[in-house]
Amino acid sequence: MHSMSFHFGVEETILFDGWVTSNWQGIVGSVVGITLLAAIYEGLKNYRDYLFVNASALHQGNGKCPPKQPSMSSGIHLFQTILHMIQIIVGYFLMLIFMTYNVWLCIAVTVGGGFGYWLFAWRKASSDITDCCN
Repeated sequence: MHSMSFHFGVEETILFDGWVTSNWQGIVGSVVGITLLAAIYEGLKNYRDYLFVNASALHQGNGKCPPKQPSMSSGIHLFQTILHMIQIIVGYFLMLIFMTYNVWLCIAVTVGGGFGYWLFAWRKASSDITDCCN
């Protein structure tokens, strides 16, 4: 068990008892997987923003047809709710990975989040959608 300070070790238990690294190959493989997970998290956030903007436009109408009223029981709202729950789970997984205080894993979370933002959020530059938190 490591103290609660940043360290550069390769021996780490990550999230589950079955995800244990004990050498450089294990930590490098985990870094790659965590980087992809963080990028997917950003993609999921941006996909949810995209769905929200499209649903908002649908509710406002487009001049050719009357606006649709939002409904808690609509299929799109259920889909967005499921995506939100997945985003919460992945976000907490990333937070817990960062809280291993393993520098390599912290870098993977950060680089993956940055890469995902670069890859998926480039259209947000002209939008007023902002993140209050991750």
